[in-house]
Order: sequence, then structure tokens, then C-alpha cells
Amino acid sequence: MKLYIISPCFNAKSNIETLINSVKEQSDSRWHHIIIDDISSDGTWEEIERLTTGDDRFTIVKNTEKKFALKNIVDTCLSLEDKDAAIGVIDGDDSLCNPDAVKIVLEQYAAGQDVVWTAHKWDVNGMNISRAMPEKVNPYQWPWCASHFRTFKLSILRKISIKNFQDMEGNWFKRGYDQALLLPILSLTEKRRYIDVVCYLYNIDSASIPSSQRDWCEATQIATVNLVRSRGLLK
Repeated sequence: MKLYIISPCFNAKSNIETLINSVKEQSDSRWHHIIIDDISSDGTWEEIERLTTGDDRFTIVKNTEKKFALKNIVDTCLSLEDKDAAIGVIDGDDSLCNPDAVKIVLEQYAAGQDVVWTAHKWDVNGMNISRAMPEKVNPYQWPWCASHFRTFKLSILRKISIKNFQDMEGNWFKRGYDQALLLPILSLTEKRRYIDVVCYLYNIDSASIPSSQRDWCEATQIATVNLVRSRGLLK
């Protein structure tokens, strides 16, 4: 099994080298990194090209239309031909902070898990909000605990209706994508495992969101989470 790491990026130039190097430094070579530039304006694309040119372990995509993280991730997943793949998501301004991260999650898939996530740390205080989820619970009704490093089998995602990733008018969610993506996946299997090993660095103070848009982003994220949780899994 191979881990396909997907990184949607927007104005992530200042962090993208750290992200790419953190993947290159993995002790387990069974990975392929797909990096998507989602209409950045700060030179992110040029930096991605500089860092990955000639390295066939990377696929880089330059969007011609704005998709936001969720649609970038789902579209990329559904385009993969490797039906046995595992998927890992790293946001463009974050990175791995454990050289054994890929090895750790792939060991869990070899043991029969369908969804695996690890502990993480925030760059400002080392906080970790990820934790284990009991088997016999409805993920939509359980406190959010599958934050980072979040991975899942592609075969599980393929069973989910696209409606779960869209609002009532059929528009793809622009914020709050982590719960919109993972809650349907978590609800389809009890083979889900949390690994209490820090593997992911979440850069909370390096986000690329302008201050003028932060209120909109926060309100949109809350609205997405509330809608996703209240309606549950759509078939």
C-alpha cells in the first residue's frame, strides 16, 4: 500500500519548503505527494516548482479556478487509479514533524484499519486536540477528535455521496472542510485508530487569511460544522 499525501495550498510560500522537506525526509518511501496551488498570489507555485522539479515522487497541479481545500482533496482522491491507496492530508501551511509519520500510519493499514489519525502540535503552544474515538459511537454526535495527521482508505471515500461535501444548494463547502470530509468517512467504519504520537505541526499563526476575511472564515466554518453535524450522513 502507498500513502498519497494531498496538500491544497493557497499563499503558502513561506511554509511550503518546510512541508515538502518534511515529506522528503520520511523514513518510509511508500508515499506520493500531490500538491495543488489554489490560485495563490504570493509565488507559491514558483516555489513548489523549484522544490519538486525532476522528482517523480511529486505531482503538482496549478488550478485555473478556485476550489478551496475540500473540493481539491475530493477531486484529487477520485482521480486516483490506485484503488488500494491510503490518503493523507497536510494543509499547505503545515508540515509533518516526525520522520516516521508515513511508516506509523501504513503499519495501521496493514493491521486492518480504515481510518488513522495521529497526535499533533500547534506551533504556538504545542497543544493537541486529537484523541481516540470509541467504536460504538456516532461520529456526528461525538466531540471532534480526528484533527491531524488524518488519513483514510480511498475505498471508504468512494462510498460517500458527494452531497455530504456540499451545502443545501449544492455548493461545495469552503471552510470547515476537516469535519465535512472526515465525519462521513468515520461513520462508515469502526476500524478507526488514533495513534498518540505527534506527527503533524499545525501552524496556527502563519495562516494565509487576510485579517479582513477572518470574521467571514470563522463564521463560515462554524456554519459548515453545524450543518454537517445536524444532518448526518447523506446517501
